[in-house]
Amino acid sequence: MKMGRVVDGYKEFARLANEVDEAKGIMTGWDKVIQFVVEGDDNFYIRTEGGTASFHLGEHESPNVTLEGPEEIFHKMLTGELDQTRAYFAKQYSIKGSMGDAMKFGRLGPAVRKATK
Repeated sequence: MKMGRVVDGYKEFARLANEVDEAKGIMTGWDKVIQFVVEGDDNFYIRTEGGTASFHLGEHESPNVTLEGPEEIFHKMLTGELDQTRAYFAKQYSIKGSMGDAMKFGRLGPAVRKATK
């Protein structure tokens, strides 16, 4: 298994989200911290603030949402191969914290993928 593809992928995702109007619209007025706890890769978080996303390695002391699961599942959700809602209900990863924020974060993926294809 290639280490780092989820970290690298979400770092790029945060960068692209700042260039996509639909993603910026989703992030505007939504200042949150989404923590990722990834089995098989480094932990990281994405902070949305002032309509922009920033990527950070490590763990935030008080994230709004924590997504926890295997590297392969996060990679498939990142690429759009796996629908995050279906994956959640199939218990392929877990969500702790605000379900509303998790769902809102989930809208960023399709917005970014659609704009960068």
